[in-house]
Amino acid sequence: MAINTKDYSSTKHKGIKIHKDKIGFLLNIVIDGTRYRKTFTSNATHTPSDRLKTAYEAREAFHDDKLHANTITANTDATVDDYWQLVKDAKSWNEYRVKKYNYFYGKHLSSLATKKIRDIKPTHFTSLNTQMKHLSPRTRLEGYEILKPIFEMAVEDEIIEKSPIKKSHIPKRKQLEEKKIVTDAEAKYRKVHEGIMTLFGSEQKIYINDKMTIACHDNPHHRAAFLFGFHGRRLAETLSIKWQDIDFTNMTYKIRGESSKVNTDMVFTLPADVAEGLSHFRETKGMVFNVDSVDSHYWKIRAITDIPEFSFHWMRNLSVSALAGLGASITDLSAMLGHTDSSTIRKYLSLQRESSTERMGGLAQKLLNK
Repeated sequence: MAINTKDYSSTKHKGIKIHKDKIGFLLNIVIDGTRYRKTFTSNATHTPSDRLKTAYEAREAFHDDKLHANTITANTDATVDDYWQLVKDAKSWNEYRVKKYNYFYGKHLSSLATKKIRDIKPTHFTSLNTQMKHLSPRTRLEGYEILKPIFEMAVEDEIIEKSPIKKSHIPKRKQLEEKKIVTDAEAKYRKVHEGIMTLFGSEQKIYINDKMTIACHDNPHHRAAFLFGFHGRRLAETLSIKWQDIDFTNMTYKIRGESSKVNTDMVFTLPADVAEGLSHFRETKGMVFNVDSVDSHYWKIRAITDIPEFSFHWMRNLSVSALAGLGASITDLSAMLGHTDSSTIRKYLSLQRESSTERMGGLAQKLLNK
């Protein structure tokens, strides 16, 4: 039966149109200049957002199937780098994630790049983990987010029989251990904010311990980026923001679903200090931040604040610890960080049990002494 495209309208996802009955979808993909399309029927009992989510997943599967069908005569001498290019074409990764993975691939996985897929053995990943042992488990895991789909695709193309990546090779994150409570959070919260404003808001050189010199110039671009992190945004979220996502009239900004971990659009209040920084280089379209990495600034803020554990992601832990200590609710903290499930915050805040019970004990004593 012919598809009547007039019955479909656009959605927020490129390549996905929704039928007027709100249940059916039209999926479109383009591979090597050839367009393919198919219909998809979602579950009528699902919410509209869940229907769109399943349609998005169906389009990704459709894209992968067609791509693999087109490479059925795969080159048996293909290298890891050849398949890395195929994986990037197959995945519906946003621009920031592609840049991030390309950076990691070039910096940490170059030793595998020119090797033939069929020549890769499990021992290569044992060696790779040794080379990356100085990185955090979360960062090392990023390498396997790149490598796993490469070898999964090679298996499907029958270049190899099974992936050489074993479960033991993949780093295991202990998230509660990573989310350690920040001690003296309120003081550090103020120090970090002052450090960001000093580093990116001064035209003077900054001297640390009369020896270290940090050449700083007024830099509202990086000031705004780090302040987004200070107010709870992940680095990936921050670097994916477009000018059209910022509403200066209502002082709000949007994180798009494809750039967030929860796969749904989120709207937040635009903090005044961030808005001030943005006002110095404000545009109307395109990406707000055109940078690949901000790591080179970490040591500067660590030196200014005397907080050695500082990093972009650590600021999320700092915010939760400081604001919870001032009485912020779990609901508000979850909303600030963009979590859909407050249990994530509950697990994190359970780490504060000792300090919390100490405060509660003090309050109880005051009541008893009245």
